[in-house]
Amino acid sequence: MKILFLRIGIDRGCGGTLSPRFPNGTFEYVPIPESSKLIDGKGVTYTDLIARHGGTLDQYSGSTGFTHYDPEFETFTYGEPSEPKRSQLLKMATGDLVVFYAGFQGPDIAKGTCFVIGYLSVRSIHQVSTDEPWPPQSLAHLHSNAHFRRSKPEPTLVVVEGDPAKSCLYSIAQQLSDDKQKVLPELEGVIGFRGSVMRAIGRWVPETHTKKAFEWLTKTR
Repeated sequence: MKILFLRIGIDRGCGGTLSPRFPNGTFEYVPIPESSKLIDGKGVTYTDLIARHGGTLDQYSGSTGFTHYDPEFETFTYGEPSEPKRSQLLKMATGDLVVFYAGFQGPDIAKGTCFVIGYLSVRSIHQVSTDEPWPPQSLAHLHSNAHFRRSKPEPTLVVVEGDPAKSCLYSIAQQLSDDKQKVLPELEGVIGFRGSVMRAIGRWVPETHTKKAFEWLTKTR
């Protein structure tokens, strides 16, 4: 099994704010804003996404515009056209885990502290062909992903199809970093890597730590 940690979600550099975490550990996952032109009628706005604490996500994003809702935890997909994350995803296989974390703000944490919010258990990895009309009907079951809502195809797009029975968005966020966005010392021996998780480059769990990491990730499922 391979386990890859990826940073996602709105932040101060992309969206101008952070997702909220509440004192009881619950949270809202707020995606980044959409930056590309969309197919007419296919866009998803922050007001379309229901917040788990009531209302819609525009109250946390500060925007009623279109959102790049990716990863999405309804049909469990994640898309990536850019390097190096694209190549990292292509190394994955059925049963591997793509783990997502984000920066948060809240009354009891320093702004930017990172928490794990959930994961996809890989069912399939798709290199998306642009040879057929866009969006490709051969991948219609993945069209809830934000990349298939865009009006122009992305020739380098890779989409992770998660197994809905084995993938999840947590109810309680699991702390990954300190206030300087460095991996908590007590987690280094669990996930097998240390240092900054500020950047959006994926971090692999070493093979020596996959069992411990898997147990930590799935104990709160």
